[in-house]
Amino acid sequence: MIFVTALIVTAILIISCIKIKKPTVRAILGMVAFFNILIMILAGSFTYTTRYKIHDVASYTSPDGKYELLFQQVGDPDWPFGHTHARLVLKDEAGTIAKYSFDIADDGANARSDLCQVTWKASQVEAVISGEEQNDNQYILFFNGKTDSNQLDKRFGKY
Repeated sequence: MIFVTALIVTAILIISCIKIKKPTVRAILGMVAFFNILIMILAGSFTYTTRYKIHDVASYTSPDGKYELLFQQVGDPDWPFGHTHARLVLKDEAGTIAKYSFDIADDGANARSDLCQVTWKASQVEAVISGEEQNDNQYILFFNGKTDSNQLDKRFGKY
């Protein structure tokens, strides 16, 4: 919403800058429009980095080499000490088969490869995700594109 408002204000400033004939007022409006655009670019890049940027954490390849499971962090963890947003992406040579997004309760830490344990089976891959402040979660991505999840009674593989 704030980006739309800033965009409208910038458009009004640019139109005013073109319509007004006084050079001093035009210069002031032009500078305000320029700084407004600069602030929008900085805010947009900050928002992208903290909410949407994909960070590859780990990659796991099936024993037969046909499939690849990517463990990725989406954006940065919620501040302060919030959830880490992550996803699992199952791929084959043709492209993406399935994606599963989830949150990790790990005291605001970035996702890391030691939080994920992967087991390959005949028709699926199972990933167990651990976190300091949560029970282990099992995410199942089937080779036909279906997904499933289970909460386990363990923490870091221990009862």
